[in-house]
Amino acid sequence: MSGKYEFDDKALREKLEFLIEDDTEIKKWNEGLFIKSLILLPIIIFIIGLFILNRPEKLTDILLILIYPMALILIGLLFLFVMRSDLK
Repeated sequence: MSGKYEFDDKALREKLEFLIEDDTEIKKWNEGLFIKSLILLPIIIFIIGLFILNRPEKLTDILLILIYPMALILIGLLFLFVMRSDLK
């Protein structure tokens, strides 16, 4: 309840700035969805195509086929994080 009274005591400009800050946090979360889908979509397509067109017979074959693209993506993400850390 004390948080509500603190909000009521603020000036109109401060209230608007507070509401705008909350709105930008939601936008930041929504902006990342496209990038996340670009990362996950090739994995999903690869796995579906693999199990429909070329079914592996052994468990080790399945594990190797699943680990290989994930390892490539992780290497790409590591490069991305290294490049971003150099910019700051």
